Amino acid sequence: GWIVIQQRIDNTLSFNQNWNTYKSGFGNYCLNFWLGLEKMHQLTSLADYRLRFEVLTKGVWVSDEYDHFVVRSEFEKYSLNVSGYCGYNNDVLNNSKNPKVCHNGMKFSTPDQDNDQSSDDCAYRFTSGFWFNSCYHFNVNGMSGS
Repeated sequence: GWIVIQQRIDNTLSFNQNWNTYKSGFGNYCLNFWLGLEKMHQLTSLADYRLRFEVLTKGVWVSDEYDHFVVRSEFEKYSLNVSGYCGYNNDVLNNSKNPKVCHNGMKFSTPDQDNDQSSDDCAYRFTSGFWFNSCYHFNVNGMSGS
């Protein structure tokens, strides 16, 4: 089975949240939902997990999977590490065409805690928390879930 760590049905819940809210989690598990960075860290430090993205884009479901998924500790700013890609969505976390938007290995950023590689403060600019680099190729927490 799968553990749902994020679900975005529509834009009725804002994902423009602060560090502590992303750390703890928010939303309704049956609707729009974020599990919480601390829970993700605790789960992925206890066992080896796979990560699967399922995204509905222009009426078509696409997915990406990573055989290994780890969220590091808060001390490491909940950095993301994935490996073992397979899927149909162009390896969205490891964009090889533009390393500046690669999410793998990045620290988590929120509008009130800028940990990205850009001078632009991506989380504040795009009103969401995510593993931004400079800034993003894939931002499921942005206003349109892009």
